[in-house]
Amino acid sequence: MRWTLVLLAVATAALGLTTAAEAKTIKVRPGQSIQAAVDQADPGDRVLVKPGTYREDGRPCPTEPSHTCAVAIEENGIRLVGVPRPKHPVVLEARDDQDEGIAVGKSGAADCLTDASKRVHGSLIRGLTVRGFEDDGVFLICVDHWRVTRVRAVDNREYGIFPSHTAIGRLDHSFASGANDTGHYIGQSARARVDHNVARGNVSGFELENSSRIRADHNLATGNTGGILSFTLPNLDIKANSDNRIDHNRVLRNNKPNTCVEPEDAICDVPPGTGILVIATDRNRIVANRVTGNNSFGIALSNYCVATNLAPPDCATLDIEPNPDGNRVLNNTVKGNGTAPDPSLPAVFAVDLAWDTTGTDNCWSNNRAGSTFPASLPACP
Repeated sequence: MRWTLVLLAVATAALGLTTAAEAKTIKVRPGQSIQAAVDQADPGDRVLVKPGTYREDGRPCPTEPSHTCAVAIEENGIRLVGVPRPKHPVVLEARDDQDEGIAVGKSGAADCLTDASKRVHGSLIRGLTVRGFEDDGVFLICVDHWRVTRVRAVDNREYGIFPSHTAIGRLDHSFASGANDTGHYIGQSARARVDHNVARGNVSGFELENSSRIRADHNLATGNTGGILSFTLPNLDIKANSDNRIDHNRVLRNNKPNTCVEPEDAICDVPPGTGILVIATDRNRIVANRVTGNNSFGIALSNYCVATNLAPPDCATLDIEPNPDGNRVLNNTVKGNGTAPDPSLPAVFAVDLAWDTTGTDNCWSNNRAGSTFPASLPACP
């Protein structure tokens, strides 16, 4: 036990965190500034925000100085905690054209994959509503050991909650709506759980992009353009999407028109009526989900070039491997999908379970589905 305590103390000192006995709580009340409290906080401190609506003056975002952040956190171990009461939420609302609501990250974060000093260690955001920002409600970049819980991201123009380049984290019991890209996104990240969240009225409800060892489970995606997406996309720092698990989610009636705002983004090609779409992934597991009422298709597995209609010469120059390989689709209930497909979708894909026949070692077993393409899908060993 003594050695455990010694090692814990050494690790705490190395990260620049305070111990529980040393940490302090800084309270913020209506009329005061959340950012001012964050600026007073030392690593390990808690910023406790009382019910009310807060509109911050804003400052240049640490990772994108041309953008304005309402609240920016650059220190390790800051806990930003709202304490809402029934009918009395804690709301961070955009002032003018602020880009980001809450941003966690350090300046120079673009180098964080090779320079550990550019990473933030330990971050908690809990109990706030973040509303009306031009880009993202909550943005984490290059953050390790993080958690976003019981956050509501509402009517933020691009993303609701957006961790990128992160490791070892959890996004849970949160709500996102009104995003013209993705409500709950996790990209170029590893070892995280996305669970017990709701996404309603976004273009994409949930997206796992170029990430590994992510579990997305027990979520509800409804009323979006696409329910859950798992993609490998080109021209990013991380070149693969692998070993993720999408399980025990409800993906219901995602038929909203696509309102994407960045035409070059892959999200703009997602047809309304998409249930779960898996593109160019390796060893993803799609297990025990209920996928119903999505007008275009239920669960689809595809090659990147097929999904984007990319010509063979251009496909050959990609910096990713475009095939889906080693994916397992197991024990899902997938019924009542593909009944009114988007005109952009090939007619054969308007089914409950779809595969474009590319890739190797993909298989399907024990699914309850009314229609499939091809008619016979390879069974799992």
